[in-house]
Amino acid sequence: MRLYHGSNIWIKAIDLAQCLPYRDFGKGFYVTDIEKHAEQRAKDRSSKDSSEPIVTSFDFDEAALTDGALSVKKFDTPSVEWVEFVMMNRSRNVPQPAHIYDVVEGPVANDKMYAQFTLYEHELISMEEVLRRITYREATHQLAFCTEAAVALLKPEKSYAEVMVEFTIGDLAKYLMEDNTTLSMDEAIVAVYHSETYKALINEVTGLYRESSAYVYELLKRELRHKK
Repeated sequence: MRLYHGSNIWIKAIDLAQCLPYRDFGKGFYVTDIEKHAEQRAKDRSSKDSSEPIVTSFDFDEAALTDGALSVKKFDTPSVEWVEFVMMNRSRNVPQPAHIYDVVEGPVANDKMYAQFTLYEHELISMEEVLRRITYREATHQLAFCTEAAVALLKPEKSYAEVMVEFTIGDLAKYLMEDNTTLSMDEAIVAVYHSETYKALINEVTGLYRESSAYVYELLKRELRHKK
């Protein structure tokens, strides 16, 4: 199962401590299986500080949702129970966390919900009317991973920079072997990993991963010559 998280940064590791409380399903790391919704979320987030919208994708074995490995609460469709659950998790008057599930799955409540909840609490509209007003016309779907046991099962996809670094390292090792025929592949890789060029390559700030392998190899050769 491929899941997506829209933000303005690549998610290399999930830190639940950085997640905000009082969301639909409580404090947790939120993902969706609808890529275009994650893309819109990324655009919305990045527009606040003029940063780059970024969608991180994750591989997740959905069998964990049904095999008993995790405690899961699932809402198949918007319902009165779903509204009450969202209200509980978003309430400042309810001790948080308000539930003990590892994962909660279900629809997204729209941004009009606070006003509707207030009207409901003052008995100005019915729960059924709240449900109608806060449900998106277009189908939505989100999963909140609320515990360390749950987020440990999310496997982040490698970023473009990480993929390019791995590709370049392989090329550098091959170039070294071609110039030093006595070197084995293992020895060539070790030489690359112990170099300052490697440190610069994995530092995304330098942008070196965007350069060709041949260009990076010239830097490595220059470094190795100076070490002799």
